[in-house]
Amino acid sequence: MVILTQDLDGFGNHLLLTSHFLVNAVQHNYELAIPSFERYAPYFEGPTGKPTAFFGRLPVRLHTDQLATELLYRGLRSRWGGGALLRLPWLHRLLGVRVVVDLPSGDVDLNSPAYLAQARDPHLHLLVHGWQYRDKINFTRHSDLLRRFFRPIAAHREAVARVLATNREGGVDVLVGVHIRRGDYAGWHGGAFLYSNATYVRAMRETQALFPAEARVRFLLFSNEPIVDEDFAEFDTGRSTDHPVEDLYAMAGCDYIVGPLSTYSMWASFYGRVPLCHLHRPDQPIRTLGEFVVFEDQETVRWEATMPSVV
Repeated sequence: MVILTQDLDGFGNHLLLTSHFLVNAVQHNYELAIPSFERYAPYFEGPTGKPTAFFGRLPVRLHTDQLATELLYRGLRSRWGGGALLRLPWLHRLLGVRVVVDLPSGDVDLNSPAYLAQARDPHLHLLVHGWQYRDKINFTRHSDLLRRFFRPIAAHREAVARVLATNREGGVDVLVGVHIRRGDYAGWHGGAFLYSNATYVRAMRETQALFPAEARVRFLLFSNEPIVDEDFAEFDTGRSTDHPVEDLYAMAGCDYIVGPLSTYSMWASFYGRVPLCHLHRPDQPIRTLGEFVVFEDQETVRWEATMPSVV
């Protein structure tokens, strides 16, 4: 069994990392436990354990099956215990587990023979701690499986449908999702992607100019902080529900998405197959619709080089 121990900041980070391990486990037939995803699981049909034949065959669970492994897992996630436990290999041997940590210098391929030999060992609990584990081949191969697994439950789907219906009323021709990311971005990467409202306004003007003058363009604004309406008064704008999963999947129902580097908007682009334009810097111009590209995981090289390790 493979057990993910990394508790990442950010909903999109959890979705992306969990997805890489999920498709790898399905492709190579080993059991996967994702206890760090527990707080998000109730949002989705797959992890909630709905009694369908399809999800019932997936080798995925939310919890470990041994008390000792569970205690070690919780220790690795703690602020001070993680470093100490990594330096106790005798304890790992005693408990029948192995702990692996990724390297911040690059991706770790989950299809490597060394990893798979450990993952499929029936006598070993492999605790995996880190951010940069990837299976890009199977992410694409099993993309439809991921969309089914991470389909929101009915209550959230209905809320998203209402948001999208409301924001397409009145003859709207193009609905553009604008991801205004604040909060934790004040400290992430030195605040490089904490953009002012003026940056978003400029990007919205340039995006609107890409469509015919007679087209009605509405911008659906998403943010993890209150939105100052006056700053966007020149545009036709709408709002979602401010629920993390409903905002994410409403974004996935737009026609285009624009925003700073973020796994949150990447997941929306992937799930809804929506063209996305990431602003890599605040003065980055938007000149053509060709700059909006549907996110597929082979393209992570375009943004992962700029992301700091979260290990």
